[in-house]
Amino acid sequence: MTIKKKLPNQDKFNAVNERMKYRYRKHLARIGQRDEKTIIESIKNIRQFEAFISFKGFESFNEKLADSYINFLTKAQKSYSTIINALRYLKDFLNWLERQKGYRSKLNYNHVEYLSLSRNQRRQAKASAYKKSYSFDQIIETIRKMPDKTEKDKRDRALIGLQALCTLRISELRTVKIRNLINENGRWFIDANSRDMETKFAKSRIVYCLPLPDDILESVLAWRDILIKKGSRESDPFFPVIDNRFNTRNLLDQKTTFKPIKSNTTIREIFKKAFTGAGYEYLNPHSFRHTIARYAQTQSPAFLNAVRQNLGHSSIDTTLNSYGQLSSYEQGKALLSQEKGVICE
Repeated sequence: MTIKKKLPNQDKFNAVNERMKYRYRKHLARIGQRDEKTIIESIKNIRQFEAFISFKGFESFNEKLADSYINFLTKAQKSYSTIINALRYLKDFLNWLERQKGYRSKLNYNHVEYLSLSRNQRRQAKASAYKKSYSFDQIIETIRKMPDKTEKDKRDRALIGLQALCTLRISELRTVKIRNLINENGRWFIDANSRDMETKFAKSRIVYCLPLPDDILESVLAWRDILIKKGSRESDPFFPVIDNRFNTRNLLDQKTTFKPIKSNTTIREIFKKAFTGAGYEYLNPHSFRHTIARYAQTQSPAFLNAVRQNLGHSSIDTTLNSYGQLSSYEQGKALLSQEKGVICE
């Protein structure tokens, strides 16, 4: 019999605090319309603060406790972005709590506002390292080098092919259905509908296929035809699980199912195998979105705006600042492409 080791403070709680957290969960779900994942993250950070104050009542909060908690998080060597998120969840809760009966005279709004990092720390939290991405030439070369013999080979090739064409988020790529790939007036696109696919913030959009060489789209369409011939319905996953089993002759059989791939890790492993096999460093599937954003920066404003819509960004600033950062090579190339003396005129 194995005894499960308990985490520190796992059994500790404050009954009054628990009641208020329960009410806050209901508030987040009904009025705040937050999803379950966000609610769990919020409660997790509130409990972290509870553990810090040894499960005293929330009414004990004051400006000194705010400073002490920030110092605690900082000394724990957490990143500034992690600290900012922890403080934001706690502030939202305390601001809500300050309006509840029994806490109005005990919590001070100004003290809650102390839960903030300095301006320089916030800037450091927003700063991000340069994110590498492949060129389209490297992506196309890798797809063409992938094997195309078994059904699993064909599925994996179509998977990376569709990502090259549409640069979806990984959860969208994993959950795309057969019916989401549509042809209208000779133009292929993905109907990234939140009813079918796991889209960010449950937002739907149309994602047109990029004008890549014909063989990239053909591999995707060929895989779709295989699925349809096997009896897949339009509501079935475009990239289903393929079971590997040994048959009675001790030979490996691959059986395509109608079950969706459950884990993003499975998707990442397919990309890793393909790109390392082609002799390239592995970059995650999300890097394809950086590839198209950086390419779009060098094209017309209309093309850049169309890419913004494809990526699902509400603001062009997101496309440019978060995704469109040029590589150092492209940066130098753009600067040096100017005629000598133009800047000095």
